[in-house]
Amino acid sequence: MTDHEPEKADDQQNADFLQILAHYQQSVTEQLAAVKNTLRTAVLPGLIACRVANVEAAYSGYGDSGAIDGVQYRDKAGQRVERKNIPAELTERLENILYEFLPAGFENNDGGQGTLTLDTHSGRLTLKHQENFTETRDGTREFDL
Repeated sequence: MTDHEPEKADDQQNADFLQILAHYQQSVTEQLAAVKNTLRTAVLPGLIACRVANVEAAYSGYGDSGAIDGVQYRDKAGQRVERKNIPAELTERLENILYEFLPAGFENNDGGQGTLTLDTHSGRLTLKHQENFTETRDGTREFDL
């Protein structure tokens, strides 16, 4: 074994890691594209047919647990559209899709919360997220007596 063999092994491990990371990123990108397509082609037209102009989903999480807390549907005048006036399959499909847009790890440690707002006519989904964290500041002082 020469001195350069450990370097070659490290280089190969780094290359393997980068390849795995690139593959993972590609699969995440493809999954998001598929979810966006489903939202655009299958869900939005159904919401528009039910006179829903705006959907707002509040979410929160901490300590390794989190969920969408509630979803509100509004018409273009800002009036609430009752959930019972929207097919259950449509609301269930939408809510499952909305989970795909939540920030990774929002439920971990001190957690986070926020809202997802969907404008059905523009096809724009806006995520407003707040992350919680605990901060500790340490200090040391010495005194000569």
